[in-house]
Amino acid sequence: MGRNVRIAVTGGTKGSRIAWLFARFLLRSHGAEAFFLHPGSDASDVAYDALLITGGSDIDPATYGGVSHPAIDRTDPARDAMELRLLAQAHERELPVMGICRGMQLINLYFGGTLHPHIHDLPLENGHPHTPLPLKTVIVEGETKLHDIVHQHRLRVNALHHQAVEKTGEGIRVAAHDRNSIIQAIEHIEFPFALGLQWHPEFMPYTWHSRRLFGAFVKAAKKY
Repeated sequence: MGRNVRIAVTGGTKGSRIAWLFARFLLRSHGAEAFFLHPGSDASDVAYDALLITGGSDIDPATYGGVSHPAIDRTDPARDAMELRLLAQAHERELPVMGICRGMQLINLYFGGTLHPHIHDLPLENGHPHTPLPLKTVIVEGETKLHDIVHQHRLRVNALHHQAVEKTGEGIRVAAHDRNSIIQAIEHIEFPFALGLQWHPEFMPYTWHSRRLFGAFVKAAKKY
């Protein structure tokens, strides 16, 4: 029987409650203790075994030297700073990290990558649904950690984003893309477990692959 692990789940001071509750349910179902951190939390001396960065507001372009865009109407610079600080701590300690939606984008930025500020500005050959339901097909790259977890080359997922990874950061490889060739998952080639997912598996606990992803994350946390 594995040891109990503590997983820090990040979010905004406002607007992250639903994501937090779903994530906590999935983490607890795999035997992990989860606690929530937001910009108002005292995270100066917090102990955790893994870091989950959830979705939410857009990352402030000023955080990474990006260009403002009319479609970016809700940002949280305090959250950006908190999550980058926690990510740096996790990186230094080589703790497992999973990023969801903006969390994936933040991981990529941390390693020096860039973002598309608004994917609807791109020449999309296929539709880009905006839905909490698994109506979007993503293609999983072979010989990736993501493929090792799901053992499938195609998944049906949800889509709640308007930004996406453009240039991958140092050490980051693409683990999945959609039919428009927009990056849908990333992972670090040297980090023991650093996985970014553009979709929201926490909102699909009824799918086998969402449960498997959270299970793999908790399993990785129990190794540290």
